[in-house]
Amino acid sequence: MRKIRLQQGFWMVAAVLILASVMTSCDSISKKRASKNWSVMKNHQFPDSNWAFEEEVLNFDFDIEDTARFYEVSVALVFDTSVVTLKDIPLSLTLKTPDGMQSVSKSRFLLDKANNPDVKMQNGNVAELELLVFPRRKFRAPGTYTLTVYRRAEKADNYGFISLATKVQAVK
Repeated sequence: MRKIRLQQGFWMVAAVLILASVMTSCDSISKKRASKNWSVMKNHQFPDSNWAFEEEVLNFDFDIEDTARFYEVSVALVFDTSVVTLKDIPLSLTLKTPDGMQSVSKSRFLLDKANNPDVKMQNGNVAELELLVFPRRKFRAPGTYTLTVYRRAEKADNYGFISLATKVQAVK
């Protein structure tokens, strides 16, 4: 009877060890896949769907650890086509490195879905437009980077804008 309990105990410990090693290997595989397809997205919701004057300048921070890879930095705007009256929104974008260096890019959201095939309709009148602002960017130092988006629209209040997001994604 004692021999049977010892054998059962042995097999129980062996099963736990095998299960733990399988879970550890699966976890490391998923971490490798996650780092291979690394991306981060930061989203800012506009209160009352108004990209107001007080939010004319928005800062998005993100951390970079792997400096051997190339990244794409883009911004995505979600808006209500039935409310927005602007045809475009000019932008100035500044990418600040951990050591204080800055890169500047100028772009514009062309909001007119009839003239811009990149406007993707979602539900009802809600649309999304994504702009690639820093393509194939290599970050020289690990640390926290800041993307500053400065909206240069002439109107102080801009209704119909739901959110603005930044996306930083590793590329091959």
